[in-house]
Amino acid sequence: MTKRTIRPPRARGIVGALAACLLLAACGGGDEGGAPPATGVTPTPTPTPTPSPVALGDRQIGQWRELIINANGTINRDEYVRVANNYNTAEIMDYRLDPTAADFGNATNTAPQLWGPDQTSGFGLWPFGTFAENNPTERAKCAAPANLPRSDQEARERGMEGPAWLVGGAFAYLPDNPNDPDFRFGVGNFKGADGLVFEPSGGLCMRMFGQWDGDFWVRNNIAARANPQVREAVASRRPDLPLVPTAIARGRANSSQVGFAAFRDGTILPTVVGNSAPEFFDPAGIRLPAGMVPTAMAVTPYNEFLVVSIWDTNTVTGKLAFIALRPRQMAVGSPSQTQNTRWYWGTPGAWTNRGMKLLGFVDLPFAAPTSLDVSNNLYLQNTRGFGNNDDPARGDLSRQSVRDLWRGVNQVYPAGDVMWHQLASGGYAVVASRAEGRVSFVDMTPLYQHYRDLYLTTQANFNRTLDTSLTDGAKFPFSFAAEPGQRPVVTTTLSMPQPTGVSAGIMANGYINTRSLEYFEYVRRSPRENWSGVEPERYLARSRAFVASMDGTVRGFNVQGLTFPTSPVGKTVSATPLFSFAAGRNPNFAQVNATSTASDDLWLVSRGDRRITFAWPTGDVQYSFTDSRLVDPVTGSVSFNQGGFGGRGPGLAVNTPFISIMDYNGKAILTYAVNPRPARPNGELYPFRAPSGAVDVLFGSRRPFPGKPFAVDQEEII
Repeated sequence: MTKRTIRPPRARGIVGALAACLLLAACGGGDEGGAPPATGVTPTPTPTPTPSPVALGDRQIGQWRELIINANGTINRDEYVRVANNYNTAEIMDYRLDPTAADFGNATNTAPQLWGPDQTSGFGLWPFGTFAENNPTERAKCAAPANLPRSDQEARERGMEGPAWLVGGAFAYLPDNPNDPDFRFGVGNFKGADGLVFEPSGGLCMRMFGQWDGDFWVRNNIAARANPQVREAVASRRPDLPLVPTAIARGRANSSQVGFAAFRDGTILPTVVGNSAPEFFDPAGIRLPAGMVPTAMAVTPYNEFLVVSIWDTNTVTGKLAFIALRPRQMAVGSPSQTQNTRWYWGTPGAWTNRGMKLLGFVDLPFAAPTSLDVSNNLYLQNTRGFGNNDDPARGDLSRQSVRDLWRGVNQVYPAGDVMWHQLASGGYAVVASRAEGRVSFVDMTPLYQHYRDLYLTTQANFNRTLDTSLTDGAKFPFSFAAEPGQRPVVTTTLSMPQPTGVSAGIMANGYINTRSLEYFEYVRRSPRENWSGVEPERYLARSRAFVASMDGTVRGFNVQGLTFPTSPVGKTVSATPLFSFAAGRNPNFAQVNATSTASDDLWLVSRGDRRITFAWPTGDVQYSFTDSRLVDPVTGSVSFNQGGFGGRGPGLAVNTPFISIMDYNGKAILTYAVNPRPARPNGELYPFRAPSGAVDVLFGSRRPFPGKPFAVDQEEII
C-alpha cells in the first residue's frame, strides 16, 4: 500500500530586527517624575488630561489605552497599584482584554453567517449514521436538555441508554448580577460538548453546545454555575474571598481533572471537574503574601508544578511564583490500580491533587506580567499513564531498582514502553508584559533536575522526600531559600511590541497526536530543511514557543536549549527567532489540550478583528474564520467530541474537534466544529460540508450567558 504523506512548508523568515532585540536590563519602575513637595506643604492637585492617541502612539487604540505606563516609558506606581487591586473588576477586565474591534474602527460585524448542520434547535444537535438519517425516532434521541429522560429507567424505556463522551473544565466570567447566589462566584464548571451512542440500536449523536447547567447526560457537577470547591471555600472558611478569579489554569498534556483558580488577594484554590470525587483531594489551596496579585497561571504538562505570574504591589515588580503539586502517580483506569502510597511531589501525575506548596519566587525584568505558559521535555504517550506503574517493581520509587530503571531512560530519544516511566529533565516558562513590551524565557531545568536527583538517585536522597511539610520550607518540598540550586533562572528577555499572549509547545498523545509526529515521524526532510539545523526534527513540538502581538503578528522561537539541556545545542540556544505569521489584531492563544485537533496546534482568537486563526507549529496557517454571530470574542478552548467509540469505522462512530469561544461583550458562548486537517483520515470524521460545498468550519451553537465570559479550559471527563 502507498503511504500518504504531507510535506510541510518551509518556515518563513522573521522580521529581521527581532533577531537583535535581546534586552537584559530591568524595566524602570518609578512614579511620575518631578521634585517632591516641601515637607508639610499640601500641593494643589493638577488635573492630568488624557493623552491624545497621537501622543501615546500605539499605547492608545480607540477608547482603549495602556494605564500603567508614563510618557517616558516608566511604570506609573499609582496606576499600577490601582489596576492590580482591581484586576477582577469590569473596568480593568476590559483593559486586560485589550482593544475591541470597535476600537480598531470595526464597530459593526459585517462577516457572513457560517452554516451549521442544526439550523433549527439552536443547541447544535447532530445525529449521525445511516440508521439515524433514515429513522426520525432515532434522530429525536439527539435531544436538548429539556427533552432528556429524568431517570435511568426512562432512558431505557425511550431507547436512550448508552455510553457518553464528555469534555469539560472551568470557565470564568463577570456576572451580570454580582448578588446572584449561583453566578456571583464568577467561576463555574463548563461542559464544552458531548456525544453518545445508543444501545442496542447504535444510533449516534453529538451535541455541540456549551453548558453550565447539568442535565441527565451531564451530571456530577460537570456543568455548574458555581464551581463547587470555590462555593464551599466561601461558605466554610473564606467568606472574605474577592469573587471573580483573575486567572484559571489546567494541565494540557494528560488527564487533568484538577484545575486551579486564582483570586485578587493571592488565594489560589484547586478546582475539580469529573464523574467522581478525586481520592484524598486537598481543597485548601494556598495564599500568596499580601500585596501579590496573580495575573496569569499555567500548569506544567503533566501536573508537576503550578506557575503564577504576579504583580507585586509592595515593590512594583513582576514575579513568577512556583508551586509544587502532589498528584497521584499515573495509571490507567481506576485509581485503585496505583497504590495510595505513591504520592510524589513535582512528578507526573493525574486524577487528583493532595497538596500545594509555595516554593518561592523568581524576579522578572519587568513589573507587569500579563501572559504566561510553561512546558517540559516529557512525552508520556498515554495521557492517562500506564498500568505498568501498578507493579511495584516498575513504579515504586522507594526501590533502588525502580529508581535505576527510571533514571536510565534516555531523555533525548524515548521510544517504546519506556515512555511511561520518566521525570522531566528540562523545561521552561515564557512570560510577557504587554504594557512594557517585554518577553522573558525562564529556564526551569534546575527545578526539574532537583526533583530527579531526589527521586531517582540514592536511597538517602529519596528518604529526604519522606519528611514533608506544607509550611516548613526546610522540609520537602524544599523552598528555594532552603535549596537555592533549584530556583529557575531568567535566561533571555526580548523587546517586543505589545505582546498579547504566549504559548509553550507540548507533545501529547491525543486525537491526532501531534503535528510533530505527522511531519517528522512520517515525513523525512533533507538536512538542508532541518528546522533547527542541529537537532533531530522530532523535537519540534516541545522546542518551540510562540508570542502573539497586538498587531496580529505571531512569532515562533526555537527554545530547544531550554527544553533539552543535554542536547548538542544545550544552553547555547535559549530563544532564537524562527518565523512569523499573521493572525487577526489583538490575538490571544486559545487553550489546546491533548484531546484536541493536535496538542501542538496553534489557535488564536482575535478580539480586534473577530477572527479565529488555525496554524500548525511550523507557522503555516491552515485557515481562519469569522462569523456574523461573533460580537466580542476574547478567548477560547479547543477540544474533541465524538459519538460512539473511535476506531469502530464510518457510520459506527463519528467525531470532530471543536472550539468554544468566549464572547465577552456579546455575553455568549459559541461552539464551532473545526476541520483538524488530519494526514490520515479514518472515515469517522464528521463531514465538513455545507450546502455550498466543502468547508473548514461548521457552526454549532450560540448560547446567551448572564454575564461576560473571559476565560475557559477543557479536558476529557473521566
